[in-house]
Amino acid sequence: MNRPRLTSLDVLRGLTILGMIVVNNQGDGSHVLPSLVHAHWDGITVADLVFPFFLVIMGVSMAISFAKHRPTLVKVLRRSTLLFALGFFLNAFPHFDPADVHIMGVLQRIALVYLFAALLILYVPRKAQLATGAALLVGYFALMTLVPVPGHGTGVLTPDGNLAGFIDRALLGAKHVYGNGPYDPEGLLSTLPAIVTALIGFWAGDWVRHQRVGTPVTKRLATAGLALAAAGAAWTPLFPVNKKLWTSSYVLFTGGCALILLALTYEFVEVRGFRKLGRPFEVLGLNAILVYVASEELGYVVNSSHFKPWLYTRVLAPFAGEIWGSLLFSLTLAGVTWVLAGALYRRRVFLKV
Repeated sequence: MNRPRLTSLDVLRGLTILGMIVVNNQGDGSHVLPSLVHAHWDGITVADLVFPFFLVIMGVSMAISFAKHRPTLVKVLRRSTLLFALGFFLNAFPHFDPADVHIMGVLQRIALVYLFAALLILYVPRKAQLATGAALLVGYFALMTLVPVPGHGTGVLTPDGNLAGFIDRALLGAKHVYGNGPYDPEGLLSTLPAIVTALIGFWAGDWVRHQRVGTPVTKRLATAGLALAAAGAAWTPLFPVNKKLWTSSYVLFTGGCALILLALTYEFVEVRGFRKLGRPFEVLGLNAILVYVASEELGYVVNSSHFKPWLYTRVLAPFAGEIWGSLLFSLTLAGVTWVLAGALYRRRVFLKV
């Protein structure tokens, strides 16, 4: 049974975009709830779940949309190019400096993952897709642990000594790496396992769209999610969970968590019919890319003005304390973005890239 649209998926996408806005736009970066700060290196926090959740959701969306209208190669290439260019523009705005601009980024990774995942989905049979996914995870593990890095040796997974960072510096140039640092959290080599994150979503979505709506679907999704998360945890002693390196264990663990949350959202929205409760998040989810771009630009404008220190320092921090005031600031910015998305939602305007 083909289902043209999953409202629960739009709700989950909206929740994820809200998470991105909150994580990226705190009132004071030195006073943040620990769960909303990315893990310094190895390990995982709630903040580290947001990006892989979005890729899993993208994979589910591909399963549904590709079943309705199989895209041409030209369309896939055009969408990938537009997403990459949009991400590059966000990095370069407002002071474009060719010698120092950050080349990669969130939208750039989404663009590359979409491109390669779409090619596998459109032109590779299912069994070969599964084999390719496994090869990407195992191959990435082998590269990161067996290939020596000049000046550091083999299997060094530190910020300075890992192979992914070395490749980013060599191919992109150190000045074009995020923060001019030793590695790029959305770098080139670490994009390979991120493709599998999207494929996990596609495989799950392709299965769901053939099922009758019911709690058995929820249970199967949750079971699959638990199995993937357990596999990721089991791999951790050999290849630690690490968002900045997008390790194979991180792919499995976060992919499993995403399926569990998808199962919960599916149960409440599709099975139990609590659609109105999810409507505020659906508003964000139906214009996800626009909401993300708007929040990034709004955050830049606010950070560059006197409004942020006034609102946080003079109003929110005295009222709620430094940490909770910081959270309230991010929620305020999210609220402004939601108003924009709500205006488009009421007019049934949904912008797609």
